[in-house]
Amino acid sequence: MSQPTQAQETAIREAVAEAFDQQVEFLQRLVSEPSRRTEERAAQDMMAAAFQDAGLSVDQWTLDAAELATHPAAGAVTVDYSNTPVVVGTHEPSAPADGARSLILNGHVDVVPEGREETWTTSPWDGRIEDGWMYGRGAGDMKAGLVANLFAFKALQAAGLEPTGRVHLQSVPEEECTGNGTVAAMQRGYTADAVLISEPIAETLVRANLGVIWFDVDVTGTAAHAHEMAKGFNALDAAYSLIGELRGLEDRWNQITVGDPNFGDLEHPINLNVGVLQAGEWPSSVPDRCTFTVRVSVPPSLGSAAAWQELEECVERACRENPVVSQGKVSVSKSGFFSDQYILEPGTEAEGLLSELHASVTGAPLESYPSPAYVDSRVYGTFQGIPSMVYGPLAETLHGKDERVNLESVKRCTEIYALYIARWCGVREAGQK
Repeated sequence: MSQPTQAQETAIREAVAEAFDQQVEFLQRLVSEPSRRTEERAAQDMMAAAFQDAGLSVDQWTLDAAELATHPAAGAVTVDYSNTPVVVGTHEPSAPADGARSLILNGHVDVVPEGREETWTTSPWDGRIEDGWMYGRGAGDMKAGLVANLFAFKALQAAGLEPTGRVHLQSVPEEECTGNGTVAAMQRGYTADAVLISEPIAETLVRANLGVIWFDVDVTGTAAHAHEMAKGFNALDAAYSLIGELRGLEDRWNQITVGDPNFGDLEHPINLNVGVLQAGEWPSSVPDRCTFTVRVSVPPSLGSAAAWQELEECVERACRENPVVSQGKVSVSKSGFFSDQYILEPGTEAEGLLSELHASVTGAPLESYPSPAYVDSRVYGTFQGIPSMVYGPLAETLHGKDERVNLESVKRCTEIYALYIARWCGVREAGQK
């Protein structure tokens, strides 16, 4: 495996800078495609075409719920996947090189809903640029990183170089809800010696991330006219009371996380969020049904299986003992994420190289931190034992209005990714045998 010379690395850095306007323009076009859940195909077609234009072999396929269900890493599927493809672009070296290592650059194309569009300063889909920031839903989380992966690879080509190891660029859906896009890529046989995920982490490294569970709760009541409410049972009242019981479990889970080596110092690492609630059909009718969906972090000491058992027991206890909840009928079901924590153990060669390149480009040491959010690093990290690093640009107000990403940070990260490919996989002059 041939390491890049100083002159070659200079050429890579210059190639990143020279193509950055083109990179920003491509990012704007990708942001303009509202790749919400189950609506990812148009954006994925853009990524597939861009991979092909970069000379990569392109594999595009649609998620298969039945196949995913056979793998323990998969989350519950509650939507139609017919418009939800995965795209992988692969570079195979023209000639084998001794000691050459392979690399996966992973990013997700799916975005969360934009919320009330009138609260945004301008359209969530216009990729507006102001004062060095690009605004838009998905601009930060995480289309900037996804595009940076592509342009990092293209920078090596522009410098006249070819990686001597295999490189996979993965554009996946479902990261915001199940992790099934990356799971599907792993199931399809894509693997490597290291994984780098370009999530917007403000140029830091995620040392550990918590597991996450999504679940639906369905509460059944008894309908009645509002003027004689006592003859009915309000499912919404029961749902509110049950949420209170779940808050008690959340408090206990935070207490047992105190002292955890990664998350024990965080003020409130275990968060239970009621993200969706639906009830009732008519103001003058007692609602006979209420459904709500919860996202909750998994305490590291429990794991997802034990946490799920405690959730079910909490609901069952409320149905027996809570005077409001016990009047209705309650069912609970998994509806998305069902994952455990992942810890990137320090000291790997993969992390050491990232730390070296970060310091070289930014002039500062690489910092790491534990994230209470879900990240796809747990897929390859947990189920294949591959060091999986999460490192990406500075972005703000993720999942909120006026989401934005810092373009100078994107440029620095693109440079780091390009140099990482060159050093991790090795390089040769293009066309050289």
